[in-house]
Amino acid sequence: MDKTDNDQKLGPLENPHIGQEMVVNLDKLKVYRIPVRTRLVLINEDLIHFIRQSLEGINYSDYQLFAISSKVVSITRGYFRKESDIKVSRLARFLVRFVKKWPDDPGYALPEKIQMAMDMVGLPRFIFAVIGGAIMKYVFRRPGYFYILAGKNIGGIDGFVPSMYPEPLRGYGFFTPPNPWEDANFIEKEIGLPFAILDGNNIEQVLLGYGENFREVASKYFKKEYQRDFKNKKELNAFILKMLKGNPQGQSGNTPILLIKILSVE
Repeated sequence: MDKTDNDQKLGPLENPHIGQEMVVNLDKLKVYRIPVRTRLVLINEDLIHFIRQSLEGINYSDYQLFAISSKVVSITRGYFRKESDIKVSRLARFLVRFVKKWPDDPGYALPEKIQMAMDMVGLPRFIFAVIGGAIMKYVFRRPGYFYILAGKNIGGIDGFVPSMYPEPLRGYGFFTPPNPWEDANFIEKEIGLPFAILDGNNIEQVLLGYGENFREVASKYFKKEYQRDFKNKKELNAFILKMLKGNPQGQSGNTPILLIKILSVE
């Protein structure tokens, strides 16, 4: 029996989520990614209070970096729409027939989610992304171009599935924070710890933003790993994602906070 799926004790997990790993071995670094199980976050509650409460009893000095799911930020900061306010078009109901369905996550196979994306980016760009993404997927044999062409992080839209959300969160569609860098710096200022905002899904871990303290600490370990300073933000972001590969927070289990411990390998 897997403790991560059945033991509902709050706090850092002792075992990884199924299919995920808690430890990543790089060349000169060993990175521990420890998910923290929290209570349910509620619509429009205070984000900082939730984080502080979730980290109670944890020795901060044991970890160098911290991360939080973008969904928690969206739920607490008002980045959502009520399902009852979304008018689903015939086009959205037609397109949903062609969307891939995942066994543990419906992804975009929901007309409400498609409509929400249309409303966010506008119909012309959405159609362009559908057609262009299909062509690029055929040519390059890789998925994900639709989300790149559409922009606005629409791949992070979530919600609308009653079976995946308890009653207080049902009936809402959540989109990714529109200014994640500002939100990350806000969290850092209030909490006093280096924080990043992540959006994990079935395809990849998306790094939405991080605070100045997070950048400073991560850049120090970048130098240890590569024996040089990073040249640009894109290079540093790639290193951070390398440390966070997979989705250690998981798609279920209510573990939206991640503790990151980095050890040097001699």
